[in-house]
Amino acid sequence: MEGRVLPKDWIVAPAIDLELKQYVLLGYLQRVREKFCEHKLYPYLHELRDHLDELAELRRRKRALEAGTARELLGIDPQERVLQFAPQLTPEGPLAVIDEVIGFALPELHGQLAQGEALRKRLAERIHFAPVGLMPLDTRNGYLFLRQGPEMRVYVYGTTLYPDTMDERHYRRVRTGYVTTCTVGLLDPCERVKAEIVRYRPELPNPAVFCFESDMDLPRIETFMPLAKQLVYHYIQKEFHSGAAAASDGISA
Repeated sequence: MEGRVLPKDWIVAPAIDLELKQYVLLGYLQRVREKFCEHKLYPYLHELRDHLDELAELRRRKRALEAGTARELLGIDPQERVLQFAPQLTPEGPLAVIDEVIGFALPELHGQLAQGEALRKRLAERIHFAPVGLMPLDTRNGYLFLRQGPEMRVYVYGTTLYPDTMDERHYRRVRTGYVTTCTVGLLDPCERVKAEIVRYRPELPNPAVFCFESDMDLPRIETFMPLAKQLVYHYIQKEFHSGAAAASDGISA
């Protein structure tokens, strides 16, 4: 088992023991907290959500299995006209331990996820984000400029939109590819960099370009890029649906 990853099957492998599971989970959460203290958000926020989803699904399946277990028929209630069954058996052995582990793990994971989400919002507020120059009608393809100090990294991007805007994980559909790194001055306009990119990459003659600047040093892979992709995804989705709604109104009129 990799030292910094909580396996998907951690609740049942290698052994179903409550103290062992508590030790494994708390050790993992401690490592996640250390990453959050370094302002490294991803993939740790994704992992926390995925583990919560898997535990909720395990609990649902376990309860469905227990509900479908045959119970002794005791009789019939003549007044209510319903069958009366013996109480459901209380889980024993490994199943009881799994119940205890789930009961312990869910609030721990929820608490750590809440702390991570609060940190994500604080760090996102430290990123200044704006389109560069005139924007095309279709902004689903273009360039991202990530600037920290004098260094600006340029990435080409493309995205597929989804109708549900509530799931923060959809931003992962923003695909990026590294283009170049350049040095810029404090007053150097992003428009100049955009013009140079268009000149040397004519396959996108009128691209959408977004510039992101952080007033603090953020880990680029674990935090700056994922937050930039979230911001641009929601911007594009909002613009796309606004344009679709306007077109629909024009047709109906």
